[in-house]
Amino acid sequence: MSEPTSVLSIAEAARKLGVEPRKIKQMVRDRQLFTVRAADGKAGIPEEILTKGESGWEPLWNLPGTLTLLADGGFSPEEAIAWLYTPEEELGETPLEALLRGRHHRVNAVAAMLAL
Repeated sequence: MSEPTSVLSIAEAARKLGVEPRKIKQMVRDRQLFTVRAADGKAGIPEEILTKGESGWEPLWNLPGTLTLLADGGFSPEEAIAWLYTPEEELGETPLEALLRGRHHRVNAVAAMLAL
């Protein structure tokens, strides 16, 4: 996965999560979610960072820690997103794929090394 598989509009992501669209913007500011440019040029939420939990759809639970670690290490939001979708040799897959598999400790260890 070198780019988002599908991008939801802010309104679609809000409906899926059961929140108001303004809450999505707050979740982006809080680094619970991130936006990318959709085909129409508007900001959207990559569908793969929304996961089915016990109570319905929710943001990928281990994403905020990684996004915060990258930001604290000096990555801009755009650089962090690019890194998440770039195959990482030490992981054998993209960091986002590793996060989706629950390998957040390893992802964060690699991210911490990059921030030095």
